[in-house]
Amino acid sequence: MTKAPLPVLRAAIPAVLMLTVPNAQRDTEDERRHEMESLLDTAGRSAVAVLVQHCDRPIAATYIGSGKVQELAALVRHSGAEEVVFDCSLSPRQQANLEQACGCRVYDYEWLILEIFARNARTEEAMLAVELARAEYLKSRLRRLWTHLDRQHKGGSPGGSGFLTGTGEKQIEMDRRLVRRRIQTLRERLARIEARRERTIAARSELFQVALVGYTNAGKSTLMNALTGAGVVAEDRLFATLDTRTARLPLPRHEQVVLSDTVGFIRDLPPNLIASFHATLGEVREADLLIHVVDASSPAMERQIAVVEEVLAHIGADHIPAIMAFNKSDRPFSRTLVGACKKRYRHAVSISALTGAGLDELREAIAQCIDRRQQRLIVRFPIAEGGLLAFIRRRARIEQEAYDGEQAVLTIVADDQLQRELAEHPRLAIEPA
Repeated sequence: MTKAPLPVLRAAIPAVLMLTVPNAQRDTEDERRHEMESLLDTAGRSAVAVLVQHCDRPIAATYIGSGKVQELAALVRHSGAEEVVFDCSLSPRQQANLEQACGCRVYDYEWLILEIFARNARTEEAMLAVELARAEYLKSRLRRLWTHLDRQHKGGSPGGSGFLTGTGEKQIEMDRRLVRRRIQTLRERLARIEARRERTIAARSELFQVALVGYTNAGKSTLMNALTGAGVVAEDRLFATLDTRTARLPLPRHEQVVLSDTVGFIRDLPPNLIASFHATLGEVREADLLIHVVDASSPAMERQIAVVEEVLAHIGADHIPAIMAFNKSDRPFSRTLVGACKKRYRHAVSISALTGAGLDELREAIAQCIDRRQQRLIVRFPIAEGGLLAFIRRRARIEQEAYDGEQAVLTIVADDQLQRELAEHPRLAIEPA
């Protein structure tokens, strides 16, 4: 019996990491470097050298100063790097000028995030969303891809304009049309997926919907598995999960609750990517409660909280009630810092999704949030309304059930959504319990 060949492991591409740190943020340099090195590793790159530029105002032509460009080019030659990756966004012109100076490919932060998302996308929706974001990113960079043809031209007649449209210009216009057409197709396919997702979310309207949000690698998927046993992929790497997964969440006193795991956030998340993942992020916008999972082991914990809150505001989900879950409490960076952060939020718990510590407290906090949205009511309706009785049994917690002649009299606990639905029924009387 022959053994199956072992998988061939691809060597990481050597790259120079170019950090551009504003003077006012010098204290974040180590954190920024660590995060970028982790991102490079996730993208199949290895930082063989790191160069830092402290700059407050980018240079139009190359982002960094001419002296730093020369230093970067020399570092590329001496380190044997095949690529340069910046920790900021570059314009197409800046990218082209830097590539000419360094003699190798130069990529920016947005490209790096898109590359990681492309590697981790598994479902049709995630792959379409990433492809759309990459197409939007490529659209403004087509001219740079055809500079070798763009220089070609045909001579004009004496006294004429001198130059006619060349081969490169024709190719650029052809490619632009192809990209625009592809973008339109991708948007239409994602719109159909979003419509299906909206119908799915609407069908869960009778359920209390909880969504996990947080900085990438904060432990959301591990927490999802610990609370629901859903079997979500949970790895110690950035953006291991791009697809939303929903499962039932067993809670004390409440049965109609679901929990959704969502894509992680990161600083300067490209707007094109947020737009492309609009359907996926619908799970966040439609949630009744958010669990903001915080990595308590990270020295950048406070900044990561701020980033998540910024993204939530950007997608219109900052009004949704939230519980702050300070994860990895078994190995916090600073217990004092965690304690101070917890005091800032009305609802906060310390947990360890890995060991299970604090999960009962988190479950009770979720249950209490549901309790606060519920009210005890007495409802009266004709016994003949069997369908209405079945509906109430399914949606509400019945504390007492009695009958008064031809009338059913129930004391129930109902959430605000159910209260609105019951109020619209013409043959049902409601009063506070």
